[in-house]
Amino acid sequence: MKKKLLILTLSILALTGCTNLSNASFDEITNTMLSSKSSLANTVFDGYKYYVPRGLRLVMKNDYNASFLDEYNNTYYLYIDIISYYNKEKLDYNTNKNAYFSKELNYNNKEGYLEITKVKDSNYYFVEYMYNYGKIEAFVKEKELNSAIINMSSVLSSLKFNRTVLETIVGNKVLNYKEDTYDVMKPKGSTATKDTYLEYEEKYGIYEGYGDNKEEDIIEIEEN
Repeated sequence: MKKKLLILTLSILALTGCTNLSNASFDEITNTMLSSKSSLANTVFDGYKYYVPRGLRLVMKNDYNASFLDEYNNTYYLYIDIISYYNKEKLDYNTNKNAYFSKELNYNNKEGYLEITKVKDSNYYFVEYMYNYGKIEAFVKEKELNSAIINMSSVLSSLKFNRTVLETIVGNKVLNYKEDTYDVMKPKGSTATKDTYLEYEEKYGIYEGYGDNKEEDIIEIEEN
């Protein structure tokens, strides 16, 4: 029992961002967070689940999209590409030399990219973090970048799919979903503005089911 508790504690520390990562480089954060394997999950929906670190709060969910608020009141938007996962599609990403930071990711047979661009005439940076068929976007200030990358790494690295469940869903979703997702999962870079989020909320609305115990939206801890 003590051994299991120790392993769980170490896993939680790795996923919630140890103090030694708060001042680490972006490369060090992604290498540390994505190279580690964890079975933690505390947020479960139809066909997939993931771990939400204590620094984030779920505020909206609509199909395969969700948004979170962090401790700085920044909004993180999560998109999950179940069609690409189902078809095992490969990532096509070219490093952006004009970005503030750009890196292709490949850990534990999972692909993705992290791209950060400075928003013109603004104190904000646009973070696009795609990994393991999920993507999180956020506008944050420079001093908040490390925290954002740690939080995003926690969610995306823990993302797990239930292929059996998704097989019953994909047939109905594929025609409508693929068109919406195609452009979302590609880098936006310097073309993104903070109005992007206003358009998103207008399209998907605010998730009013949070906390009402609907079966598909139950938050639960994975038992091993």
